[in-house]
Amino acid sequence: MHYIIQILAAILTGTAIGAILGQRNTFLLIGSIIAIALGVYTIATASWVPLVVGTAIFLLAQATQRDPAAQTK
Repeated sequence: MHYIIQILAAILTGTAIGAILGQRNTFLLIGSIIAIALGVYTIATASWVPLVVGTAIFLLAQATQRDPAAQTK
C-alpha cells in the first residue's frame, strides 16, 4: 500500500510542477507549491493524509482558474 501512496504522491508532484511551468495566476502558484511540498512529504513518509490535503489544495487552485476567452464573450 505504501508504494501506491508514493506513486500517487509522485503524480501529484509532477502535475503541480507542470502547473507551475504554465502559471496563470498567483493562487495557482501558491497552491502548486503547497501541493509539491505535501507530495514530497508524502513520498518520504508514505502517509495518505498529506496526499489528500495536497490533492484538495491543488484541485481548489485549479478550479479558481478562468478561461480568458470565455470572459470576452
